[in-house]
Amino acid sequence: MYNLRYHIASLAAVFLALAMGLVLGGLAVGRGALDDQQQALVEGLRKEFSTLRTQNADLSAANEMLSDFARQSNDAWAPGRLQGKSVVLLAGTGRTDGVQAAQRDLEDAGAAVVVVTLLKPGLGVDDEAVRSRVESLTGEREDLAASVAASLAAEWRTEADGRPLTELLGAEGVLSAPGIDAQGTVFGVVDLASIDGKPDPSALAVARAFADAGGTSVGAQTTNAGTGVAAAAADAGLSALDTLDTQVGRFTLVALFSGGEPGYYGYAAGTKAPFPPIPGTD
Repeated sequence: MYNLRYHIASLAAVFLALAMGLVLGGLAVGRGALDDQQQALVEGLRKEFSTLRTQNADLSAANEMLSDFARQSNDAWAPGRLQGKSVVLLAGTGRTDGVQAAQRDLEDAGAAVVVVTLLKPGLGVDDEAVRSRVESLTGEREDLAASVAASLAAEWRTEADGRPLTELLGAEGVLSAPGIDAQGTVFGVVDLASIDGKPDPSALAVARAFADAGGTSVGAQTTNAGTGVAAAAADAGLSALDTLDTQVGRFTLVALFSGGEPGYYGYAAGTKAPFPPIPGTD
Protein backbone atom coordinates (compact mmCIF):
# COMPACT_ATOMS: atom_id res chain seq x y z
CA MET A 1 0.00 0.00 0.00
CA TYR A 2 2.84 2.30 0.87
CA ASN A 3 4.46 1.61 -2.47
CA LEU A 4 1.18 2.21 -4.28
CA ARG A 5 0.66 5.47 -2.46
CA TYR A 6 4.21 6.46 -3.19
CA HIS A 7 3.74 5.55 -6.83
CA ILE A 8 0.51 7.54 -7.06
CA ALA A 9 2.19 10.51 -5.37
CA SER A 10 5.12 10.24 -7.72
CA LEU A 11 2.80 10.14 -10.73
CA ALA A 12 0.88 13.13 -9.39
CA ALA A 13 4.12 15.00 -8.86
CA VAL A 14 5.22 14.18 -12.38
CA PHE A 15 1.92 15.36 -13.86
CA LEU A 16 2.00 18.48 -11.69
CA ALA A 17 5.53 19.23 -12.77
CA LEU A 18 4.55 18.64 -16.39
CA ALA A 19 1.55 20.94 -16.04
CA MET A 20 3.67 23.61 -14.40
CA GLY A 21 6.28 23.18 -17.10
CA LEU A 22 3.65 23.65 -19.80
CA VAL A 23 2.25 26.75 -18.09
CA LEU A 24 5.65 28.30 -17.46
CA GLY A 25 6.79 27.35 -20.93
CA GLY A 26 3.68 28.93 -22.40
CA LEU A 27 4.28 32.12 -20.41
CA ALA A 28 7.87 32.22 -21.56
CA VAL A 29 6.85 31.77 -25.18
CA GLY A 30 4.12 34.40 -24.79
CA ARG A 31 6.55 36.82 -23.14
CA GLY A 32 9.01 36.19 -25.90
CA ALA A 33 6.34 36.87 -28.52
CA LEU A 34 5.31 40.05 -26.67
CA ASP A 35 8.92 41.17 -26.48
CA ASP A 36 9.25 40.54 -30.20
CA GLN A 37 6.12 42.61 -30.89
CA GLN A 38 7.37 45.45 -28.70
CA GLN A 39 10.73 45.39 -30.40
CA ALA A 40 9.07 45.46 -33.82
CA LEU A 41 6.85 48.37 -32.72
CA VAL A 42 9.81 50.33 -31.36
CA GLU A 43 11.79 49.71 -34.52
CA GLY A 44 8.85 50.80 -36.66
CA LEU A 45 8.42 53.99 -34.64
CA ARG A 46 12.15 54.67 -34.84
CA LYS A 47 12.08 54.36 -38.63
CA GLU A 48 8.96 56.52 -38.88
CA PHE A 49 10.50 59.20 -36.64
CA SER A 50 13.65 59.18 -38.75
CA THR A 51 11.57 59.60 -41.90
CA LEU A 52 9.54 62.43 -40.36
CA ARG A 53 12.70 64.15 -39.17
CA THR A 54 14.14 63.99 -42.68
CA GLN A 55 10.90 65.29 -44.19
CA ASN A 56 10.77 68.11 -41.62
CA ALA A 57 14.33 69.13 -42.48
CA ASP A 58 13.44 69.10 -46.19
CA LEU A 59 10.30 71.18 -45.55
CA SER A 60 12.24 73.65 -43.42
CA ALA A 61 14.81 74.06 -46.16
CA ALA A 62 12.09 74.51 -48.78
CA ASN A 63 10.24 77.01 -46.58
CA GLU A 64 13.44 78.99 -46.02
CA MET A 65 14.07 79.03 -49.76
CA LEU A 66 10.52 80.22 -50.52
CA SER A 67 10.69 82.87 -47.79
CA ASP A 68 13.96 84.15 -49.20
CA PHE A 69 12.48 84.17 -52.70
CA ALA A 70 9.41 86.08 -51.47
CA ARG A 71 11.56 88.62 -49.64
CA GLN A 72 13.79 89.23 -52.65
CA SER A 73 10.75 89.44 -54.94
CA ASN A 74 9.13 92.02 -52.65
CA ASP A 75 12.40 93.94 -52.42
CA ALA A 76 12.46 94.16 -56.21
CA TRP A 77 8.73 94.79 -56.77
CA ALA A 78 7.46 96.96 -53.91
CA PRO A 79 9.77 100.02 -53.78
CA GLY A 80 8.15 103.10 -55.33
CA ARG A 81 4.73 101.51 -55.76
CA LEU A 82 3.16 103.97 -53.30
CA GLN A 83 5.43 106.93 -53.90
CA GLY A 84 3.66 110.21 -53.19
CA LYS A 85 0.73 108.54 -51.44
CA SER A 86 -0.27 109.17 -47.84
CA VAL A 87 -1.72 106.36 -45.72
CA VAL A 88 -3.27 106.55 -42.25
CA LEU A 89 -2.91 103.60 -39.91
CA LEU A 90 -5.79 103.37 -37.45
CA ALA A 91 -4.59 101.86 -34.17
CA GLY A 92 -6.45 101.30 -30.93
CA THR A 93 -5.71 100.74 -27.28
CA GLY A 94 -5.56 96.97 -27.81
CA ARG A 95 -2.94 94.95 -29.67
CA THR A 96 -0.60 97.08 -31.76
CA ASP A 97 1.78 94.41 -33.07
CA GLY A 98 0.57 94.98 -36.64
CA VAL A 99 1.28 98.71 -36.66
CA GLN A 100 5.03 98.41 -36.96
CA ALA A 101 4.80 95.80 -39.73
CA ALA A 102 2.26 97.83 -41.72
CA GLN A 103 4.24 101.06 -41.34
CA ARG A 104 7.46 99.36 -42.45
CA ASP A 105 5.86 97.70 -45.48
CA LEU A 106 4.10 100.86 -46.65
CA GLU A 107 7.12 103.11 -46.13
CA ASP A 108 9.34 100.63 -47.98
CA ALA A 109 6.92 101.05 -50.89
CA GLY A 110 7.32 104.85 -50.73
CA ALA A 111 4.18 105.86 -48.82
CA ALA A 112 4.05 108.60 -46.20
CA VAL A 113 2.52 106.97 -43.12
CA VAL A 114 0.66 108.60 -40.24
CA VAL A 115 -0.45 106.57 -37.22
CA VAL A 116 -3.77 107.71 -35.76
CA THR A 117 -4.48 106.11 -32.39
CA LEU A 118 -8.06 106.07 -31.11
CA LEU A 119 -7.80 106.61 -27.36
CA LYS A 120 -11.45 106.66 -26.31
CA PRO A 121 -14.24 104.28 -27.35
CA GLY A 122 -17.04 105.52 -29.54
CA LEU A 123 -14.90 108.42 -30.82
CA GLY A 124 -15.46 110.11 -27.49
CA VAL A 125 -19.08 111.13 -28.08
CA ASP A 126 -20.23 109.49 -24.84
CA ASP A 127 -18.33 112.21 -23.01
CA GLU A 128 -20.76 115.12 -22.57
CA ALA A 129 -18.05 117.79 -22.91
CA VAL A 130 -16.69 116.23 -26.10
CA ARG A 131 -20.18 115.66 -27.45
CA SER A 132 -21.12 119.29 -26.94
CA ARG A 133 -18.03 120.61 -28.72
CA VAL A 134 -18.41 118.16 -31.58
CA GLU A 135 -22.07 119.07 -32.04
CA SER A 136 -21.12 122.75 -32.13
CA LEU A 137 -18.48 122.05 -34.79
CA THR A 138 -20.42 119.67 -37.01
CA GLY A 139 -24.00 120.85 -36.41
CA GLU A 140 -25.03 117.21 -36.08
CA ARG A 141 -26.94 115.71 -33.17
CA GLU A 142 -28.40 112.45 -34.42
CA ASP A 143 -26.09 109.41 -34.70
CA LEU A 144 -23.16 111.58 -33.77
CA ALA A 145 -20.58 108.77 -33.83
CA ALA A 146 -21.38 108.01 -37.49
CA SER A 147 -21.26 111.72 -38.26
CA VAL A 148 -17.83 112.04 -36.62
CA ALA A 149 -16.51 109.07 -38.62
CA ALA A 150 -17.79 110.57 -41.87
CA SER A 151 -16.41 114.03 -41.00
CA LEU A 152 -12.97 112.65 -40.20
CA ALA A 153 -12.93 110.77 -43.48
CA ALA A 154 -13.98 113.92 -45.36
CA GLU A 155 -11.25 115.97 -43.68
CA TRP A 156 -8.55 113.46 -44.52
CA ARG A 157 -9.69 113.22 -48.13
CA THR A 158 -9.21 116.96 -48.76
CA GLU A 159 -6.16 119.19 -49.03
CA ALA A 160 -7.89 122.12 -47.33
CA ASP A 161 -5.90 123.98 -44.72
CA GLY A 162 -6.63 122.69 -41.25
CA ARG A 163 -8.60 119.71 -40.08
CA PRO A 164 -10.75 121.16 -37.30
CA LEU A 165 -12.49 117.98 -36.14
CA THR A 166 -9.23 116.03 -36.07
CA GLU A 167 -7.65 118.85 -34.08
CA LEU A 168 -10.61 119.03 -31.69
CA LEU A 169 -10.59 115.30 -30.98
CA GLY A 170 -6.84 115.45 -30.49
CA ALA A 171 -7.18 118.29 -27.99
CA GLU A 172 -9.87 116.35 -26.10
CA GLY A 173 -7.70 113.24 -25.85
CA VAL A 174 -10.01 111.21 -28.07
CA LEU A 175 -7.31 110.44 -30.61
CA SER A 176 -3.65 111.02 -31.30
CA ALA A 177 -2.60 111.93 -34.84
CA PRO A 178 0.93 113.34 -34.87
CA GLY A 179 1.99 114.55 -38.29
CA ILE A 180 -1.39 114.39 -40.00
CA ASP A 181 -1.47 118.17 -40.53
CA ALA A 182 1.63 117.85 -42.70
CA GLN A 183 -0.15 115.47 -45.08
CA GLY A 184 -2.18 116.51 -48.06
CA THR A 185 -4.97 114.31 -49.34
CA VAL A 186 -4.87 110.96 -47.58
CA PHE A 187 -4.95 108.17 -50.15
CA GLY A 188 -5.61 105.17 -47.94
CA VAL A 189 -6.53 103.93 -44.48
CA VAL A 190 -5.47 100.69 -42.80
CA ASP A 191 -7.70 99.61 -39.92
CA LEU A 192 -5.66 97.71 -37.32
CA ALA A 193 -7.58 98.80 -34.23
CA SER A 194 -8.93 96.45 -31.59
CA ILE A 195 -10.39 96.77 -28.10
CA ASP A 196 -10.25 93.87 -25.64
CA GLY A 197 -9.20 91.51 -28.41
CA LYS A 198 -12.10 92.46 -30.69
CA PRO A 199 -12.42 94.85 -33.66
CA ASP A 200 -12.82 98.49 -32.68
CA PRO A 201 -16.20 99.50 -34.20
CA SER A 202 -15.22 103.18 -34.29
CA ALA A 203 -12.10 102.50 -36.35
CA LEU A 204 -14.10 100.30 -38.69
CA ALA A 205 -16.70 103.07 -39.07
CA VAL A 206 -13.95 105.56 -40.02
CA ALA A 207 -12.44 103.10 -42.50
CA ARG A 208 -15.84 102.42 -44.05
CA ALA A 209 -16.62 106.16 -44.26
CA PHE A 210 -13.21 106.79 -45.83
CA ALA A 211 -13.95 104.23 -48.55
CA ASP A 212 -17.37 105.83 -49.10
CA ALA A 213 -15.58 109.16 -49.54
CA GLY A 214 -13.54 107.74 -52.43
CA GLY A 215 -10.45 106.51 -50.59
CA THR A 216 -9.00 103.04 -50.26
CA SER A 217 -9.54 101.27 -46.93
CA VAL A 218 -8.06 97.96 -45.86
CA GLY A 219 -8.54 95.94 -42.67
CA ALA A 220 -5.42 94.13 -41.51
CA GLN A 221 -4.07 91.96 -38.73
CA THR A 222 -1.07 89.75 -38.08
CA THR A 223 -1.26 85.98 -38.42
CA ASN A 224 -1.43 85.35 -34.67
CA ALA A 225 -3.46 88.39 -33.57
CA GLY A 226 -6.84 86.70 -33.31
CA THR A 227 -8.62 90.07 -33.11
CA GLY A 228 -11.00 89.48 -36.02
CA VAL A 229 -10.20 92.91 -37.49
CA ALA A 230 -9.63 91.51 -40.99
CA ALA A 231 -12.85 89.47 -41.03
CA ALA A 232 -14.86 92.44 -39.69
CA ALA A 233 -13.47 94.68 -42.41
CA ALA A 234 -14.33 92.10 -45.05
CA ASP A 235 -17.87 91.82 -43.66
CA ALA A 236 -18.12 95.61 -43.97
CA GLY A 237 -17.25 95.38 -47.67
CA LEU A 238 -13.60 96.40 -47.40
CA SER A 239 -10.49 94.62 -48.60
CA ALA A 240 -8.59 92.82 -45.86
CA LEU A 241 -5.65 90.56 -45.03
CA ASP A 242 -4.67 88.43 -42.04
CA THR A 243 -0.99 87.86 -42.95
CA LEU A 244 0.44 91.26 -42.08
CA ASP A 245 3.69 90.05 -40.48
CA THR A 246 4.75 87.89 -43.45
CA GLN A 247 6.20 88.46 -46.90
CA VAL A 248 2.84 87.37 -48.32
CA GLY A 249 1.17 90.05 -46.22
CA ARG A 250 3.73 92.63 -47.29
CA PHE A 251 2.92 91.99 -50.94
CA THR A 252 -0.83 91.90 -50.32
CA LEU A 253 -0.91 95.21 -48.45
CA VAL A 254 1.07 97.08 -51.08
CA ALA A 255 -0.87 95.43 -53.91
CA LEU A 256 -4.23 96.48 -52.46
CA PHE A 257 -3.04 100.11 -52.44
CA SER A 258 -1.56 99.96 -55.94
CA GLY A 259 -4.36 98.66 -58.12
CA GLY A 260 -4.55 95.06 -56.92
CA GLU A 261 -7.80 93.12 -57.05
CA PRO A 262 -9.91 93.93 -53.96
CA GLY A 263 -10.81 91.09 -51.62
CA TYR A 264 -10.17 89.32 -48.34
CA TYR A 265 -6.80 87.57 -48.48
CA GLY A 266 -4.97 85.21 -46.16
CA TYR A 267 -5.56 81.80 -44.64
CA ALA A 268 -8.59 82.20 -42.40
CA ALA A 269 -12.02 80.86 -43.26
CA GLY A 270 -13.76 83.08 -45.79
CA THR A 271 -10.63 84.40 -47.48
CA LYS A 272 -10.58 84.72 -51.25
CA ALA A 273 -7.02 83.49 -51.72
CA PRO A 274 -3.69 83.67 -49.88
CA PHE A 275 -2.76 86.78 -51.88
CA PRO A 276 -4.06 88.80 -54.85
CA PRO A 277 -2.79 88.57 -58.42
CA ILE A 278 0.15 90.82 -59.19
CA PRO A 279 -1.35 94.17 -60.31
CA GLY A 280 -1.14 94.71 -64.06
CA THR A 281 -0.68 91.04 -64.98
CA ASP A 282 -4.31 90.21 -65.85
